[in-house]
Amino acid sequence: MISSALKLSIAVTLFCCLPAQAHHSFAAEYDRNVTVTLEGAISKLEWTNPHAHIYLDVTGTDGIVASWNLELASPNMLIRNGWKRDSLSTNDQIKVTASHARDGTNTAAVVLITRDDGSELTFISGNDQ
Repeated sequence: MISSALKLSIAVTLFCCLPAQAHHSFAAEYDRNVTVTLEGAISKLEWTNPHAHIYLDVTGTDGIVASWNLELASPNMLIRNGWKRDSLSTNDQIKVTASHARDGTNTAAVVLITRDDGSELTFISGNDQ
């Protein structure tokens, strides 16, 4: 028979082994002083918590396509500030200004999105008139 103390110890050990999903600090992941301007086609949109993401295919001057992972605010914050789920769609051509990831990967936090028609969506609010 297993004692209660042993059962508790096993439960605590198993709980501690589960992966933790902590929210990251913006300053730890992105550099506000290093901005990138990207133009390309949206290949994928994710409206997931804690942050929505846009995946953008950007063709370089050498003709090679690089995929960028662009982080937005949470879906709830975007909607509260005027975005709609159809504010952007797959294959839309957009221009993005964003804070680049500190690790140098093709990851950035969106500051401004300019659509083909010239209308803008910001990280915090959607000017979607």
